[in-house]
This record gives sequence, structure tokens and C-alpha cells, in this order.
Amino acid sequence: MKNGTRKKTNATNGSSERADLRAQIEIRAYKLWLADGGRHGNDLNHWLQAERELASPQMERPNI
Repeated sequence: MKNGTRKKTNATNGSSERADLRAQIEIRAYKLWLADGGRHGNDLNHWLQAERELASPQMERPNI
């Protein structure tokens, strides 16, 4: 690199995509919690289920 310049990266695009995915997971986990009666204590299960649903290309994505 000349004169201390840095190569530009697409780091902001990746961060934006991760933030969008996280928001989708949050919404889906919340809907799972509501469908489960809004009972406390299963937040991790709801979160992990939402991650699986949104990450799996084989599963049809639920309406979030």
C-alpha cells in the first residue's frame, strides 16, 4: 500500500446484513414466544428455533 492508504472493504455491507438477520431472528423468536403463550423461561429455545428456521435453505421461511 502506498502512502499509508488502506484498501476499501465491504465491511459495512456485511455488518448491515448481519444486523438485518439478527432483526429477523428477534422478530421470529418473539412470534414463537407469543405462540407459546408468552411464558417466560424458553427464550433460548425460541431464539435457536428462529435461527434454524431462518438459516435453513430447505425450510420455507415463516412470515415474520
